[in-house]
Order: sequence, then structure tokens, then C-alpha cells
Amino acid sequence: MQELTSIRQSTDDDLNSTCQSIQMPVFKRHFGNNLTFFYIRGEPLITIGPHWPLTLCMIVSFGGASYLLIFEIALRKGLYVYYFSIFVAALQMISYLITALKNPGIVTSSREYKGILQCIVCNNSRELGSLYHCEDCDVCIQGFDHHCPWTGKCIGRGNINAFYVFVTMIPIYIVYFIIVSLL
Repeated sequence: MQELTSIRQSTDDDLNSTCQSIQMPVFKRHFGNNLTFFYIRGEPLITIGPHWPLTLCMIVSFGGASYLLIFEIALRKGLYVYYFSIFVAALQMISYLITALKNPGIVTSSREYKGILQCIVCNNSRELGSLYHCEDCDVCIQGFDHHCPWTGKCIGRGNINAFYVFVTMIPIYIVYFIIVSLL
């Protein structure tokens, strides 16, 4: 009986060592300091960057300024000014929210590149200039432009167009606010 038990244990040990030796390495997705929500085909759709308190302050500031513009100033100036103020304020807020929440281009898997560089933290191979590892977000970003603390995250391939609309809307919003206030 002891022989049968020892044979079974040695067979189990051999099987376990064989199984351990043929295990495939699993790539752990690296999102760094970002919170990720809502995935499409394994790619994060919505991410919140490491500077989220400043993002929250900006949302509250835009919301307060929009309330002041729409309900305290524009409502007294007439219906057309009121509706156009809603349009300007909504465009400003929506462009900011898209910039602040959309995935900036976080590289989530080790894709095959013909490059010679490799990110030490994310373990991504990359062509020269195609990816950049952001120290604040602690992820590699495709089409990296810069890290923007006002939006709380990086600006990259995924949110650069919304960022351009947001930056264009800032002076338009300020000038419109001043003009409506002075009318």
C-alpha cells in the first residue's frame, strides 16, 4: 500500500513540475495610476487620471460659471442670448469632459513593433517616437502630446481632438461671457 502511495505522489510531482514548466507567461495589463472604466474589446474606454481632484475642481468651476452665465445673465438678455449661452456652455463642458474622461491612448498589450526600444515599466516594445511613458500616469501613451494636470491625465492619440476643441473653446467662452455681461 505504501508503494502505491509513493508511486502516486511521484507521478503527481512529475505532472505538477511538467505543468509548471509549460505555463505560458501572462501579460498583466498595466494601467498605471489611472482608474479605468467601461472596456470595449479589452481596451479601456473611460479613464480617470492621477490628478482627478483638479479635474473635479475644473468641472465645478465650469458648472458654476455656466450657471452664472445662463441663469443670472443670459436669461435677462433675451431668448436668443439664453439659448446661445446654453450652446456655448454645453460645448465647453462636453469638450472638457471628453478630454478628461476618454482614454488618451494607453497601450494595454505588448504589441509587435519593429522598434529597438522597450519600456522598462510597461514592457512594451516600441518604435522611436511612437510611444512615450508618462511618469505621472505610469503608462505608455500612443501619440503622446503632453501630460495635462488640468484634465488630470495625458493628452494623446485618443483625446487630442477633444483637447483642441476644449482649448479653442476657452477664449471663446471667456470673450462671450464678457460680451454678454456688458450688454
